[in-house]
Amino acid sequence: MQKVYEVMDFADCAYILRSGKLVFEITPQDKYTLEGREIIFGAEEPIIRYKTGREDYLRFQTVWAEEGSRIDKIPANNLYKVLSLYNIGYNLTKNIARFVQITNRMYISKEKKLSGVEMASKEYASIYVDVIERLKSIYQKLKIRWLAELIEKYINSLVYTKGLAFKGTTSRSELKLDTNKLSEYTFNVRAGSILCEEGDKTNEMFILNRGNLAVFIGGKKVADINEPGTVIGEMALLLGETRSATIKAITESNLTIVKPENLKSVAEANKEFFLNIAFNLSRNLEHNCTLIRETNELLQSRSSEVGVTPPSEKTNYKQLLSMMRELERFELKYKNEWMSEILKFARDEISKVRKMYS
Repeated sequence: MQKVYEVMDFADCAYILRSGKLVFEITPQDKYTLEGREIIFGAEEPIIRYKTGREDYLRFQTVWAEEGSRIDKIPANNLYKVLSLYNIGYNLTKNIARFVQITNRMYISKEKKLSGVEMASKEYASIYVDVIERLKSIYQKLKIRWLAELIEKYINSLVYTKGLAFKGTTSRSELKLDTNKLSEYTFNVRAGSILCEEGDKTNEMFILNRGNLAVFIGGKKVADINEPGTVIGEMALLLGETRSATIKAITESNLTIVKPENLKSVAEANKEFFLNIAFNLSRNLEHNCTLIRETNELLQSRSSEVGVTPPSEKTNYKQLLSMMRELERFELKYKNEWMSEILKFARDEISKVRKMYS
């Protein structure tokens, strides 16, 4: 097999598979394939690079081509242009959605193998991130110098990086629509309306133009959506995936509803429609690859942790406690009520993890 590109290569172009078969490698144990003709691939990283403005963006997967495969390069600038063409934009975005679907299943399968101790490791890393995010929120309001120094110290830790991966948050696309052009697809919905329910097999995609929505999983509220242009339900529209969450309108809201039959009209009315959707899906694919690698590390540490090497669960827990002890010293020194609230939050969350996985 021939290597097309590998993890950590610069993402300076996409490719088109004229014919043949590709193998996408997240780790040596985690691979999936793509086979066919005239299929664009390797577009995810260049799209993220373009949308984020990061010239140094690197590949997060390795791709191999089977012998006899015919492949051509697509310069990045050409890629961005052809995404505005309906057939190309639709097919490319649908392929990325398939990769997200495949890697979702790979991660879920691995997560089921984690023991209680390994699940606790994930939770401690997530609490670590939650504490730092709360500190960052306080800093944005108060601009305290010593707090900025603490945050900088903590966000450079390995536990923070792992916690971000395990938080399970994925990106959302944003589309600024000209609703005048799409009035026949744009509707007001009343507060309390259910847009879709967890487990449904509906295939509409929603774009929020105005209002406030809430996301529920298993009956528990997990997120608010209130940014105009936020896209919800790309996977359902492109692949017919079952809804992973319930979406409810908290206030009266205005939405553009995109169905398979009006997708072309909406896309043609918005030049960057597929670019934005592809960006969202590409970030989710990158997130899945990170989750798979981090979960592998937890599973591998199970057999390698012997003697003086502390288990991952203990390492994350110790670093979380170490951070909290330092925050406690600042709490005593400055007697900030907000610091006391953050520490109480962390203690309560640690107690929940102990009860859940003890």
